[in-house]
Amino acid sequence: MLQYCKMRVVQVIETVRNGSFKGLLRETVYLNREAVPVEIDLSKLRPTADFPRPSGEEIVELTPDVLSRRSLSYPVRSRELKTSDYLKRGYRGYAVVRENEVAGDIWCADATAARDGRNHPDESWLGIRCRDGEVYTFDMFVAPGNRGGNIAAALQNGALHELKKQGFTKAYGFFWSDNVPALWVHRTLRWRELTRVRVSRLLLSRKLFLKRKPLPGPKPD
Repeated sequence: MLQYCKMRVVQVIETVRNGSFKGLLRETVYLNREAVPVEIDLSKLRPTADFPRPSGEEIVELTPDVLSRRSLSYPVRSRELKTSDYLKRGYRGYAVVRENEVAGDIWCADATAARDGRNHPDESWLGIRCRDGEVYTFDMFVAPGNRGGNIAAALQNGALHELKKQGFTKAYGFFWSDNVPALWVHRTLRWRELTRVRVSRLLLSRKLFLKRKPLPGPKPD
C-alpha cells in the first residue's frame, strides 16, 4: 500500500510539472463514462511486420531478472514505481525498449494473478472472465516524448504475439469510447467489441458499474 501511495504522489507531481493534471483528473474522477470491452483471438493477430519500428527497438517481457540484468530506465519515474508494484501483484508486463530505455509498456493478468476467481478487478465491472489460457490486458502507457509513429499499435501487437508464444489463446481488454487514439489502435489491431459499459469513479475508489448495453447489431431485413 505504501508503494502504491508513493507512486500516486509521484504521478501527481509529474503531471503538474508537465501541465497535464486535467488528463490525470479525467482518469480518476468521472460519471457515467462509457467503456468498450473487447476480445481478440491470438491465432488471428496481424503480423508484426505491419507495424515496422526503428532498428534497435524491441519488445521484451518485464521481469525482475530483466530489469536488474539490463538496468532498464524509465523516462517517467511513476511508471517505474508502477512496474515494481505490478510485478509484486503477479501481473505480466511487456515493454517496447530502445537500448536500455522503456519507451512504453502494457500489462496483463492471467490465472497466476487470480484473486476470488478473477484475474483482475476490472473483469468484474466489465462483465468478462478469463479462463485458462486467456489473459486480460490493461494499462498501456507510452511516455509523452515517444508517442506517435504507430508505437502504441506496435507495442500492443508485439505484446499479444509474445503472449501467443507463451501458449495463450485469447486476450481481453477495454478502451474508453471517448478516447479516439485508443479506439483507433484497437480497431486497427482488429479487436472485437463486445458491449458498452457505463461506469463512474471518484478519485481512488473502485470503478462503479452502472449499466451494460449490447452493441447495435445489423438491422433486420
